Amino acid sequence: MLFLLNHTIFDLEAPEALLLERWPAIGCGDPACLPVHKAVDFVTERFRQLADQPVAEQAERLKELAALIVTKTGANSLTFRLTASGQSEPRLQDLPYPVLQTYLRGAANDENTDRKAAI
Repeated sequence: MLFLLNHTIFDLEAPEALLLERWPAIGCGDPACLPVHKAVDFVTERFRQLADQPVAEQAERLKELAALIVTKTGANSLTFRLTASGQSEPRLQDLPYPVLQTYLRGAANDENTDRKAAI
């Protein structure tokens, strides 16, 4: 399954299995007991904490966050958009697969760049 997390695309083979294996290390608590809005808030906060690290160093953590969103919401995209107040707010979407494939092809062109994820 392809998943877009802000500006990074991931190919998650089994998001539920990844979450089941990694949830204690992720620090979200038992995902079965986590309401959807709390999962989105958790991912938003963790994403902000990871924003200062180069993408190569944060890839595994972001993949875990993507697995949490997929499992809890079924969405295949979580992006952050700026509001008029300058804050960012999460936006869940279910993007068509061809759109995600296009992102993936573009990401393959950017593999050797040292970008930082930002919200």
